[in-house]
Order: sequence, then C-alpha cells, then structure tokens
Amino acid sequence: MVKLGSLFPETEGFLIAIQDQVINTRNYKKYILKDPNMQNDSCRKCHRLPETIQHITSACPSLAQTDYTHRHNQVANYVHQKLANKYNLIPNQLLLPYYQYTPKPVLESDSHRMYFDRAILTDKTIHYNRPDITLIDKLNKIVYLIDIAIPNTHNLQKTITEKILKYTELKEEVTRIWKMNKVYIVPLVLSSTGVIPKCLPHSLKLLDHPENSYISMQKAAILNTCRILRKILQEDTSNFDSQRDAHLA
Repeated sequence: MVKLGSLFPETEGFLIAIQDQVINTRNYKKYILKDPNMQNDSCRKCHRLPETIQHITSACPSLAQTDYTHRHNQVANYVHQKLANKYNLIPNQLLLPYYQYTPKPVLESDSHRMYFDRAILTDKTIHYNRPDITLIDKLNKIVYLIDIAIPNTHNLQKTITEKILKYTELKEEVTRIWKMNKVYIVPLVLSSTGVIPKCLPHSLKLLDHPENSYISMQKAAILNTCRILRKILQEDTSNFDSQRDAHLA
C-alpha cells in the first residue's frame, strides 16, 4: 500500500510513525520520552490498561463498539459491494465508493443469494451463527461463510484460527440443513496497520476476487486506524488547551 503511493504523504508518514511506534501515547511519553509530567500511562479511554499503540489501534474495550466497528464495517462494505457487483446482485449504477455504500441485509438473483450480518437459523442452538457475509451459490450448492477481522499484527494468526474454529459447527449444520455440496469458512483478516497474512490472497481467490483486491481492504483499514489515532491525540490536545485556558482565566 505504501509502495503504491496511493496515500497522501501526511497519512503515509503518520502510518510509518504508527508502525515504528513513535506516536505520543501516554505510555510512550512516560517510558520513552521520560516526561516528568506524565505520571499515569493508563489509557485515556478505558482507564484500565497502559495506553500503547497496540492498545489504541485494536485492543481498547471502550473503542470496540464504536471506532473499531466502524473500521470493520468499512472493510466489510468493500467486500460486500464487490461480491454483489460480481454476481449481478446490484445494478452497476449503484456502485458508490465503499465508504458511502450501505449493504442490504439480503440480496438475491437466480444464481446467488447473499446475507449481510444476518443470523442463520439452525435446528440446534449455535452460539456463532452470524458471519459478516453469507454467500450462497444456488447453482453449484456452495456456501461461503465470510467473516472479517482487523486485529493487531501479532494477533493475525490467532484470529484466523479462532475464526475457523468459531464457525466449524455452523458449517456442519449448514451443510446438513441446506443440503449443500460444499461450505467454506472464509476468514478475511488483516492487521490494523495493513499487514496481510499469507492466507488472505488464498481466501480472496476462493471468492474469485482479483488478487490485488486486498489493496483496497488495506487502504480502508489504514485510513481508519489513522483516523482513530488522530481522534485520540486531538482529544488530548483539546483537554490540554481547556486546562491551560482555565488556568490562565
């Protein structure tokens, strides 16, 4: 992504600073810069764990339901739109930029059906029955259970393994109930800084996606990670300015 030069220079520089872990988080200020004014390195959002780069980008519980979900959905929107267009589930004139696209819960044609963020009903209770995207090839009787995740880089392989184990029971039930020839679990996992595992191109190939489509997924993840960090750092600056103004008053 950086090599392609498709990011603004400011964003590219900010991303490299994130990767090099030289961002002014509280943990960085306290232990690297040795700032005497930084007595507490707890996250300014959750107030529980040290505020490191890894914590802010993909591990803060206070950001899970808001900023992380938004980032996840941006990548999911891109994948959903590409699949919907490929299988003629949406008209070409509806091809908006992925960040303006809103997936419909159900799309269907003579050959395919696609669910977005919809629970799959089964005979027995299955806790993990809601993949991000369920693509059904009605002609060949094949189902793709697609789930997307954007963890920190060191958690990539662990997340992929968890996704596969998580949906194994659902895979077996869908095969039996829907009488399918094949059911594939397709984890689409890339890191919050755009690092992709070796299995991602294989997963995209399984969906008959172009090999380079991971680039747009990378860009969506990177831009939103940068947005999250800027938002956190700006809040700190705003709080500092407010405290300074109050002191001067």
